[in-house]
This record gives sequence, structure tokens and C-alpha cells, in this order.
Amino acid sequence: MSNPDINTLASIVHQFFRGLDGRDNEAVAALMAREGVWVRQGVELKGPQAVLQALQARDPQRQTAHLVSNLWVENATPTSARVRFYMTAFETRPGVEKPEMLGVRDSRDDLVLEDGHWRIARKESRRIVPPEA
Repeated sequence: MSNPDINTLASIVHQFFRGLDGRDNEAVAALMAREGVWVRQGVELKGPQAVLQALQARDPQRQTAHLVSNLWVENATPTSARVRFYMTAFETRPGVEKPEMLGVRDSRDDLVLEDGHWRIARKESRRIVPPEA
């Protein structure tokens, strides 16, 4: 078994944010490993069901756009990988003309090959612009 290529791994990152911004909550949750953890807003969401529940509770008026840049693979084996990237988040609401930039985050996704598919084992980030207090 050979190491995965960068496009395969990057695709998981992009699918996650595409689903998040498109409110395809089921698709986002399906990207999580069975025991996968997403550290979201300081809370560890463990497993696809916890992710799905958190996403279903989001404000339906809030629209987001997450832009991924500077993506690179820190390490990879045939069954696991660590992907690093910057993520810039924007949000808007009905009646708001200009989107608000929420910040830039230094992000890390630990991926694992599970049942023949790449899944997120751990997703976490820290805000770098503006810096976290």
C-alpha cells in the first residue's frame, strides 16, 4: 500500500468546508471518523453524530464562506496523514451588504483511512489573525 497523494487528502479538507458552507450537514458529519474529534469553538465534538447535532443547531440566518489556503501535507503513511492549512472565515446575514471577516486560523486535520475511505480523526485550529488572547 502506498502513501496517499496530496490531492486525495486536500479533497477531504475542501469537501468539509464546501459542505459546511452549503449546509450539507450530513456530508460534513460523514467525513468524520467513527471516533473522530472536531474541536469547534472550544468544544470537542466526538463522532459523526455529535458533529451533525452541532451543525443542525446553527443559526439558519447565518451564511458562511471558509477559504482554504497554504495547504500542505505534514506527514503521511498509507493509513494516516496530517494536513496543515490556513482557513479564512467570513459570515453574513440577510440584509447585511458586506460580509464580515471573522479571522484567519492555522488549521490541522489528522486523517485516517477507515473502511477504505479517508476520514477526519481530529480537526483543530487556532486563530492567528487577529491573534487569540
